[in-house]
Amino acid sequence: MLLRDPVHGLIAFKSEVESVVPRLLDCREVQRLRRIRALGLASLAYPGGEHSRFAHAIGSAHVMRRYLDRVATLAEDVPPHDRIDDEHAMIALAAALLHDLGHGPYSHTFEAVIPGMPRHELWTSRILLDPDTEVHRALAAIDPTMPAKVDRLIHGESEIRHLARAVSGTFDVDRCDYLLRDSYMTGVRYGTLDLDWLLASLRLYVPEGQSAAYLAVDGEKGLTAVESFFLARLYMYRQVYLHKAVRSAEVILRALVRRLCELGPQPGTPPAMEKLLRGETLTTGEYLDMDDRTLETALYDYCGSKDSVLAGLAARLRHRRLFKSLRLRPEADSKTVQSRLDAVLAAADVGPAYLGVVDRVEQDVYRDDAALVVISSSGRREQLIDVSPVLRGLSRERIVQHRAIFPPEIRSEVRAALADFR
Repeated sequence: MLLRDPVHGLIAFKSEVESVVPRLLDCREVQRLRRIRALGLASLAYPGGEHSRFAHAIGSAHVMRRYLDRVATLAEDVPPHDRIDDEHAMIALAAALLHDLGHGPYSHTFEAVIPGMPRHELWTSRILLDPDTEVHRALAAIDPTMPAKVDRLIHGESEIRHLARAVSGTFDVDRCDYLLRDSYMTGVRYGTLDLDWLLASLRLYVPEGQSAAYLAVDGEKGLTAVESFFLARLYMYRQVYLHKAVRSAEVILRALVRRLCELGPQPGTPPAMEKLLRGETLTTGEYLDMDDRTLETALYDYCGSKDSVLAGLAARLRHRRLFKSLRLRPEADSKTVQSRLDAVLAAADVGPAYLGVVDRVEQDVYRDDAALVVISSSGRREQLIDVSPVLRGLSRERIVQHRAIFPPEIRSEVRAALADFR
């Protein structure tokens, strides 16, 4: 199989082991990822950010293939039981391709706004292990134990430790693809990283007294590439993932879901969505029936609702009439701010109190990973944080976004009420 990709160029899956990827691509559950945006509502801020989970899945499998090629050249550095044979390589490629199988409409946004919604990782497991899914049958046709093995690896469980880290670790194949892809598609150029050099600088080593091989980085060649990875992640969170328009859209969607819960069944609500709002458990098939287009069709119907609040919220999302936001000091007390915001909303009588929200997000920039070390030319092993002033500085930083988000009709009143928190 040969594919053209805007991020990685030519992507090829040619060998017998790599044939697992084209075998899985035509499965209904994988094709569904074409209809789920990787960045959820971020295209409201970045018009180019319309790429799908499907493209990201292929990109992740491609990065995994390159990782497998790299560690194959390091086989002499590790004991035989830590070398990746054909079976483990096939499982790894499948895990990279299928790791996001359980995402719902608008990706992470969906599980954030639906009360009690199981995380997408759980849905991924359910889909893989459900004997009625096409992807389960495709894997089981190769080996009856493969669905469970792929599921374990997606969750970071494998007898080959460094392979588990490549799927779920500090800079795993998922992150390497989505940072490059999200940066390219949104046009945020400083979100890029040097994947070629990062892969070329990877090493494997066995700590004294242990039998498992661990990932390491060549200190002379790879340190800058590792630093660029974490800086890219920082910039993407600041500029894209936590963009004020994205957070505003999520607040509107959360308010819309809450209004649906208050009103009960509404015309246009997908059956699976109705069950979720009632707190009922979905079957795998019901969950898979939902994608971005399902929700967009529902929004179209809600725009004609007799309930003015529901119709107004749906129209805001559909026509990008977003709420306004006001940046708050990081140390501002959220409860006090919310109380003042509630008072403004009540006085203005523009709708329910939950239309005004204090939105606070905190994210670590870098957490030291004791399992990932730097190896110098002399063979000395050190922690990343000990050899990189950049990462040492990032480890002391946290991304803090603190905002009040509210309907534009009360902008002047909110600015006045929250003046001492800005």
